[in-house]
Amino acid sequence: MLPCPFWAQEAAAPEAKFVPPGLAPGDQIDVRMFDFPDIGGGPLHLHVAEDGSLHLPYAGKVPVEGMSPAAVERAIEGSLVEKGIVKRPTVSVDVVSAVNMTVQVLGEVKSPKALPIYAPAPVSFIMGQVGGITGLASHHLTILHHSEQMPTSLEYDPDSPSPATLNAMVQPGDILNVSRLGVYFVAGEVNRPGIFPLGGAINVGTASPTVGGIGVTNNLTLLQALAQAGGVTAIAKRSKMHILRTVNGKREEIIVDQLKLSNGEVADPLIHADDIIYVPSSYIRLQTNNIFSTAISSVYAAGELKNY
Repeated sequence: MLPCPFWAQEAAAPEAKFVPPGLAPGDQIDVRMFDFPDIGGGPLHLHVAEDGSLHLPYAGKVPVEGMSPAAVERAIEGSLVEKGIVKRPTVSVDVVSAVNMTVQVLGEVKSPKALPIYAPAPVSFIMGQVGGITGLASHHLTILHHSEQMPTSLEYDPDSPSPATLNAMVQPGDILNVSRLGVYFVAGEVNRPGIFPLGGAINVGTASPTVGGIGVTNNLTLLQALAQAGGVTAIAKRSKMHILRTVNGKREEIIVDQLKLSNGEVADPLIHADDIIYVPSSYIRLQTNNIFSTAISSVYAAGELKNY
């Protein structure tokens, strides 16, 4: 009989079965022992000791390292029965914090936290538990696996999520990180100064984020950035707009004439992450505006005097 080809052996190999991780020293659990009124009925707040055991009233020292919550319940109940204290004890165990039984969700999510899970869960479930991504999030997710598996990189678009991303499995002990989109700063004589993502969709300074027409892209230009900030004010010095940029630890300054820019006489510069766009005020425009305002006020006052 001919031996089975290697490729056939690989195709026929069963998928590795998931082995749930167990408790480890330092993990915190709540134990309820319902057969002992003197305990008070409330949970016992316990930590797994360095030797991987729990120390409980009546049950004594119970080894629990590597066990699931259900297995810990059975172990405590077994200890009570073995000691002849209760024939049919009832015990419940809730995990408060456990390195191997949680998924750490970090980065640009609305509610970063450690989620307790005891079996693999899809990305869609994990993201739902943390409220989704923030306005400063990129669409790049990274899963750092607790096992020796290489990190998994995913593209997550909440407006048009792919089934492959939504169904990607996250296992207990993994770390899921949502990277941040680069931001830029706009200050000075603009209508909405603030911090903006390079995607141009969210104004962090506003109470209710609004969607702009630029789309999520890193190819943001100065004119587009100014549009996201609501445009310049009436007293802006448009001939000398400043882009402050840090390159190799040194601050560089780029002066842009918006008048020439709007006329197409100079190229519209690209905005980089952490750029500061500063629009100074024009002394001449400010004085002209003050004179105009004073004239209007004088005309209004003269008109009021005629009514007396």
